Amino acid sequence: MSALGTPNPFDPFGVVASMNEWCCLLKAARELGDADAEMMDTLMEADASGPAPLSPAAQAKVRNLSRLLRGLNVDVDAYRRRAPEAMRGLEAACLACTERSRCTRELWTGTAAANYPGFCPNAAALDKLRAA
Repeated sequence: MSALGTPNPFDPFGVVASMNEWCCLLKAARELGDADAEMMDTLMEADASGPAPLSPAAQAKVRNLSRLLRGLNVDVDAYRRRAPEAMRGLEAACLACTERSRCTRELWTGTAAANYPGFCPNAAALDKLRAA
């Protein structure tokens, strides 16, 4: 359709308009991804100067990590005192994770300790921690 509401003779089915809308959505998604990466960098920089306040979603991800560690029989507070840098690394990976809903579901059903290697970005680090 043209600006006047008449069909475009070169695009009678609106394919070009749909593609333009799709491209705009992809561009917005990339911009959000870039903003998310910038936010992660900011959080990591702020972590060096002290804890930054976390959003509710970020708090939920960090809570999931604590619940998973407890499910793996790791004393979260003792580990945080013993290896604060390693704990911050685990938390940073959780903050960047895209599998929060699966993690929450696995924790809720009690299967996270068995299934985390299939979805958790911290799987290798958690395996080392369990072996130690």
